[in-house]
Amino acid sequence: MSLVISLGLLGYFKYTGFLREVAEDAAALFGVSAALPALTLLLPVGISFYTFHGLSYTIDVYRQRIPVERSFAKYALFMAFFPTLVAGPIVRAAEFLPQLHARPRLSREDIDFAIWRIGKGLVKKVLLGDFIAAAFADRVFAAPAEHSSLENLLALYAFTLQIYADFSGYSDIALGSARLLGFRLPENFDRPYQAVDVADFWRRWHMTLSSWLRDYVYYPLGGSRKGPARTYVNLWLTLFLVGIWHGASWNFVIYACVHASAMVYNRFCRQRTASLAGLLGLLAVSLWIALGMSFLALAVELPRAPLIGVASGAVALFIGLLPQPDQRPAFRPLHVLLTLQFSVLSRVFFRSDTLESARTMLGKLTQWDGLGVRDGLFRLEGLAQWLTRSPELRWAEPLAHWGILLLLVGGFALHYTPRERVERVVERVIPRIPSVVLGIGLAVLMAGLSLLLAGPRPNIYFVF
Repeated sequence: MSLVISLGLLGYFKYTGFLREVAEDAAALFGVSAALPALTLLLPVGISFYTFHGLSYTIDVYRQRIPVERSFAKYALFMAFFPTLVAGPIVRAAEFLPQLHARPRLSREDIDFAIWRIGKGLVKKVLLGDFIAAAFADRVFAAPAEHSSLENLLALYAFTLQIYADFSGYSDIALGSARLLGFRLPENFDRPYQAVDVADFWRRWHMTLSSWLRDYVYYPLGGSRKGPARTYVNLWLTLFLVGIWHGASWNFVIYACVHASAMVYNRFCRQRTASLAGLLGLLAVSLWIALGMSFLALAVELPRAPLIGVASGAVALFIGLLPQPDQRPAFRPLHVLLTLQFSVLSRVFFRSDTLESARTMLGKLTQWDGLGVRDGLFRLEGLAQWLTRSPELRWAEPLAHWGILLLLVGGFALHYTPRERVERVVERVIPRIPSVVLGIGLAVLMAGLSLLLAGPRPNIYFVF
């Protein structure tokens, strides 16, 4: 009853509109005009997150992994804990409820951790997330047909950085806020664009969602214990749920299918033997991928659908023939680069508001126009105007002209900097700064961030 109620409410609020669209499309295939009543539903903020919180409690109690919580107040606090309520991370009852039965303790290390994570999260969210979106990415996605092929591609890279900075920045703020109250939350990101394959990507991206579906969907379905064929089905279904969880539209259905298929192919490549039979199997699967991508391109009405299919099959074969990075570390950068490109291109369906918009952007990318980037697209207007009033700083005008592009490149460069190196610098520098100077610096930083945008922008994952 708990599962039916929880998942029923989630399905009603999140997927009713899309199911209505599917029903109308299915009727249209048979020449029937079905004008179903339209429902305008107000989606409760963060419904997916607190639904998963509640499900973890019900399932773990049912499996006798945790005791029943006798205090309704503690259970209500677990369900409505404000740092995680609207955008995660997804916290399980087994991780949080035991902390409510111990007296919260706050040490100096906890406060240091909290201030660092909240500050870092705000910089990521506002500077690399909101500002890049407002100044560049949103403009291109709003009218992809009016921008060149290169501008559309750069917008995809910008959104790839934006969504990571936005979501991981919010997770940093949530972890820091919870720590100030004496609670420890699980990490949600681990440099996902350093992943060597799709499986590694989902182990690093939204880690609490991936592990939740692994433990509560993949393993109960049988995991890898029911033979190879059943394993591939279980894996595909789990990753499809990961993808479709993000939204209810044909865009997200395609996004889910692409990532689920890539996960299955990744497992196939890791499991295949270095023999003639393994090579023939790889060729057959690569051909199947080429046919599947050709069908997808035709369904989305993209130009050059056969060429897209052949290119996809060739890339799949190339990836399958590459030595694995754990066996040949020298090939690791190439694996990381290919995984990043897959993530970037699949974001077309994730970010585009409609299937028509995704089709337009993909058409721009497949029919490369070679027009380059228009002058002033990456210009920081505020900085440029300030430099104009300061003749002695004219040497810095290129910084204003290419500021957004430099910010984009810098964001990716920081992401690929080893975590240990960043933390080492932080541990050495920050303790040496007098507390008064550090406080003033934080105040100036917050004031500067508040001036970058006209107002606060909602977190991307609020709608999920």
